[in-house]
Amino acid sequence: MIERPYDGCGKCLVGVRRLSRVKLATSSPERQRENVLTAAASVGAHIVGWADDWEVSGATDPVTRPKLGPWLRDERGPYDGLVAAAVDRLDRNVVDCLNTGYKMRDEKKMLVTYGHDGAWDLDDPADENRFTMEAWGAQMELRAIQRRNRDATIKTRAAGRPKGKPSYGFQYVRKVMGGKIDHVELHPHASEVIREVARRIVADPDNVTTSSEAARLNRAGELSPADHLAVMYGKLAGGRPWSPQSLKNILLSE
Repeated sequence: MIERPYDGCGKCLVGVRRLSRVKLATSSPERQRENVLTAAASVGAHIVGWADDWEVSGATDPVTRPKLGPWLRDERGPYDGLVAAAVDRLDRNVVDCLNTGYKMRDEKKMLVTYGHDGAWDLDDPADENRFTMEAWGAQMELRAIQRRNRDATIKTRAAGRPKGKPSYGFQYVRKVMGGKIDHVELHPHASEVIREVARRIVADPDNVTTSSEAARLNRAGELSPADHLAVMYGKLAGGRPWSPQSLKNILLSE
């Protein structure tokens, strides 16, 4: 069994998956899972838990990520190392990526990624250099993505067009059906949903969190941002639940 509880065998690994943007059509989570399981099997290891950080930027320090962070801070129980689909799933910042790698080395834990033969040995100069180069490549890719996004935003704003779909709580308004977008206004229902979440958290921050609010919205059957957007544009809701991280992102962007 490739997935089973911690048994002290020395090869009990945590599977690491991350995706900046989760869309209904994406197959990346499944591909990452297959790659992680393949990499774990190649070193005779098994998975004791998953650190799945969805809607989390590659620029986020692994120690502060919602799912991976608790493992790195030793808050989730014993484990013998990490296995990821690629180095860039660990992080897209060179310093943070190296810090994670050296933490595994210093604690005598395994670090495995799909596509690398065996576990990484950061005491070996060749392996250390390759790991650093892959981390550097991930960072350069992130910088390129950020630059393209900034350029696209500047161009669309200069042309008087919005970039992308409206954020949760807002809607585009057209004076003529099918015409250009005239302005942006608050969505009457969604804006009140997010305001109520903010009010509840501010009123009782010790007991009300984004996690508890995400759970409350799911229990109430409130459409998640992705499903809400789908319905707004005449599509079927995909049944995706609210997540604490997406809720936090919305609150911080307001």
